[in-house]
Amino acid sequence: MNTLRKLLLCAAALSAAATLRAQTVVDMAARIDEPTAAQLGESNTAALRNKINQIVVRNGMAAAEGLFAVVPTLTVTDDGVVDTGMTSVHVVRADLTLSVVNTVDNTVFASQTVSLQANGKSSDACLRSLVNRVNVNDVRFAKMIRDVQQNIADYYSRQMSKILANVNSLIAREQYDEALAALSMIPESVDEYATVADLKVQVYNKLLENEVRKSIAEAEILVRRGDIDGALDLCLACNPLSPNYSEVIAFMNRLDASAAAAEAEAREAELRKLDAEAMRQRIETEASAEGNVLKAEKAESSRKKGKSLGEWLFGL
Repeated sequence: MNTLRKLLLCAAALSAAATLRAQTVVDMAARIDEPTAAQLGESNTAALRNKINQIVVRNGMAAAEGLFAVVPTLTVTDDGVVDTGMTSVHVVRADLTLSVVNTVDNTVFASQTVSLQANGKSSDACLRSLVNRVNVNDVRFAKMIRDVQQNIADYYSRQMSKILANVNSLIAREQYDEALAALSMIPESVDEYATVADLKVQVYNKLLENEVRKSIAEAEILVRRGDIDGALDLCLACNPLSPNYSEVIAFMNRLDASAAAAEAEAREAELRKLDAEAMRQRIETEASAEGNVLKAEKAESSRKKGKSLGEWLFGL
């Protein structure tokens, strides 16, 4: 999971926990699945989504993406054509069911079905009319929305022991992502949520610690391969809020020290190379000078003995 995204999710969870007890609003935007969208068509799907979100808002909840959603199901019970003598009229009868579900495991917490009838010149016109006939002020939908929060709280209160047992099992196997996801399914309205919020923080800290350990282990491998930049990138990607972030700092300090030592050694080797080259050039210069001196001395000696330089050099 992306580290920044995890950090934002954790911050949101902690913020929600702080205002939990007074919260009465549940986020539950409309979610229309692909089969229903294909059945209705694009424009009718948009119209139905707008109707559902109006129902949610008018009854005190928030039409926002979250853990819960209102899912519609349209079941056509009768689709026929009536000949009026002058024209043919399509008549469609259908049942519209709205269900409040958990978006993670699709648990249904409440549902309400209403029957609709519409007619028009075509099937598409009938569907459009059916959607228009959905009454956002229908008291049956209002009761469903009002009751759903308590239904959600009751369900998770009954399931709490199973959920926590599963979470502890996931923690034992170091599957912290899955444990955090399981805890995130529990809504703020349950009585035990304070315990859940604390456990979320503990699991998130373990997740961060685990990521740091993995990153440092991978960085060690990269260092041995000579990929210092790659190792540094892994360290910089670690979350500073991790309880063991000091290990990242220590590793980067070691990395800096190693890099400095390697740089110093390289500079020293270069200096030695330069010194050796300078020494070689000096010896070469001195050797040439000494050779010239000796040649001159020999030439002078030969001249004094009456021999030419060519005779001295070549024995002529």
